[in-house]
Amino acid sequence: MKKGNVKILLICLVMAILSVGLLYNIVMLDVKGYHIHSGINLSDYNGISYVSDERIPASRGRLYDRNGVLIASDMDAWDVIAYVSPDRPGNKLGVYYVDDKEYTADVLADILNGDREEILALLNQDVFMTYLGTAGRCITREQKERIEALNLNGIEFVKVSSRYYPLSPFSSHLIGFARYVREDDGGSNVIQGQTGLEVSLDDYLIGVEGSQSYYRATNGSPIVGQQTDYTAPINGKDVYLTIDSRIQTAFQKMLAKSMNSGFSGELSWGMVVEAQTGRILAYDTCPTFNQNDVDIESYLDYNSMVSYEAGSVIKTFTYAAALDASNLSPDDTYNGNRYYVGWPENGHLTRVGYEGAPGWVSTIQNWNDINPGTVDFWYAYSTSMNSGVLTLLEKYIDIDTYKDYLYKFGFFKPVEVYGIINEAEGIANLDHPLDIATSTFGQGCGYTALQVMQAYTAFCNKGKMIKPYIVDKIVDSYTGETVYQGKTEVVGEPIKPETADTILKMMQNTIDTDTGGAMFVSKDLSAGGKTGTAEVAENGVYGGKYIHSIVLTFPAQNPELLVYVCYKDRYAFATNQKHVQELEKTLSEIYSIKRDNIKDEPTENTRREFKNGMPNLVNHTLQYANKKLADVQANMILLGNGNTVIAQYPAENSTLVSGQRIMLLVNKENLQMPSMIGWSRKEVTAFWELTGIQVTLDGSGYVTSQSVPVGESINQETRITVKLE
Repeated sequence: MKKGNVKILLICLVMAILSVGLLYNIVMLDVKGYHIHSGINLSDYNGISYVSDERIPASRGRLYDRNGVLIASDMDAWDVIAYVSPDRPGNKLGVYYVDDKEYTADVLADILNGDREEILALLNQDVFMTYLGTAGRCITREQKERIEALNLNGIEFVKVSSRYYPLSPFSSHLIGFARYVREDDGGSNVIQGQTGLEVSLDDYLIGVEGSQSYYRATNGSPIVGQQTDYTAPINGKDVYLTIDSRIQTAFQKMLAKSMNSGFSGELSWGMVVEAQTGRILAYDTCPTFNQNDVDIESYLDYNSMVSYEAGSVIKTFTYAAALDASNLSPDDTYNGNRYYVGWPENGHLTRVGYEGAPGWVSTIQNWNDINPGTVDFWYAYSTSMNSGVLTLLEKYIDIDTYKDYLYKFGFFKPVEVYGIINEAEGIANLDHPLDIATSTFGQGCGYTALQVMQAYTAFCNKGKMIKPYIVDKIVDSYTGETVYQGKTEVVGEPIKPETADTILKMMQNTIDTDTGGAMFVSKDLSAGGKTGTAEVAENGVYGGKYIHSIVLTFPAQNPELLVYVCYKDRYAFATNQKHVQELEKTLSEIYSIKRDNIKDEPTENTRREFKNGMPNLVNHTLQYANKKLADVQANMILLGNGNTVIAQYPAENSTLVSGQRIMLLVNKENLQMPSMIGWSRKEVTAFWELTGIQVTLDGSGYVTSQSVPVGESINQETRITVKLE
């Protein structure tokens, strides 16, 4: 026989012996409860044991802002279960069921903030085991430990997960929320997205659960070393948004103040977009909601889901159409008095001499019925005169050309931003002559905020229109591979470059001449703008409510930023100018938007910004890190004991200023509690992200106290609570 055949025969013989041994071991386990290899007699574990199959949940992918600030992640939670039947196996050795239901209901109702009678009714059911209703679902670690300390008979826990939003409320209508959905609620015992990006990106975020099987004793205790099968879970992918948490926080505050400034504000909404890239930096609707509590007044995202009459911010597109398709010059003059709309002739609007004249359709006034006589179009645009845009359709372009430009600018169809669902199309009400007339100044037709912002990008990019986007990238947390990459996308070129330049000059003139939107802009900033005031129709009748808005470009020429703010109230004039100016302070700190003739005077206390941003320090020594950051004079915080950086905050290329707080993780095993006094929410969540140690944040502002003393050893089981004011 050949040597090769002998080898094959020997291998087959060995495999056969192993297979027989394995089969015999399985039989012995199933029949007699005896494990041959370990010598453990499973029947010693309170009777004949049984095999238990257990799922291992996958962690849902995390959400981050553009700088790596944590927006959403999983947090450990538990369901409370009660064994209420004395027939539960194992009771011959002790009490493994709820024997004192009255007392148990009393103490659980207190800890779980639940209804005592409802809990008692559940405990009195004729069942083997029961959950304790909504109050006993997804409880915190603190609640679990309080219950465990009471040593209640028959009360046990099932580990689940909950979704936690450390910055919430934070663009809540956009991001949405996810929650743990059980099989008995129609789910799959995993955290599932319910609204917003959490549901639209669910396929990326949700992950794949694992499983394991092992022997348990009859009292339910797992038998050490008797695991029979294991499949590891695959965690969901991480999503990085274009949102900048600094700008988002300032934007939310501005919207909230617009709602609570002593007038009857009902709604406010808007966004901030990088004009040349399309990245959405801030995006919100107010009233908002806390994603951790999910007490939602309205699910409507007013930036994308709602079409509304946008008012005079639409005049910019009427001017753009006339400039692009005719010989219009802003220096041209016209009769600026109230406009008597006549029936169209030769495809144009007509103006009749007086109300009731032959062919008269309607009378349209300027704001406050101003009748200035002969004016130029610079003045008409900056003071937002209705007679100006009506004259454009009378003398410069026909109605069909005007309609074509509205469609070229992307109105009346969804923008289709990746990740944003249920976008409204808008409403093109352009059939009757009066509807056409009123559409020139933003009444009668419906627009979405996303459509308005996309259309305004054409003026900032030499006529090229950029689609806004919100998902920067989606990353496999295991491999670091980017599985989806957002990008700048040109979706049209509705106007010529020279038209775009003229519109920017008209917007700048509006701010510089102290007309229109000038009151919204700080005097030291370079900006252009266009205001809007639209009457709101309710039950088909106008009057009583208004939508005020402002579109701003920063800086005025070659804009980097577009800001759009809307709010609805019962006043016929805007009242939130100072709040918009407060937002501009944050924008000015991050983007250089000051006027060319205004210089900052250097002082000893000036915080210098470093143009190259935060360097990559991961996998480098502390000596290297100190050298790279020597000029920054940073407040360096080392986490752990070691000499090699394994994680850092801020992230690579983040904005870096002198004196700022920098955290470097060098070891996860030997951590000591730092002083968090004075830290921001962003810095606290960065610590959580670096170390994996959960921190409960109470309040807003900056840390004033912490539950764990400075210098105390900490690990992933440590509970840290910080109070912010």
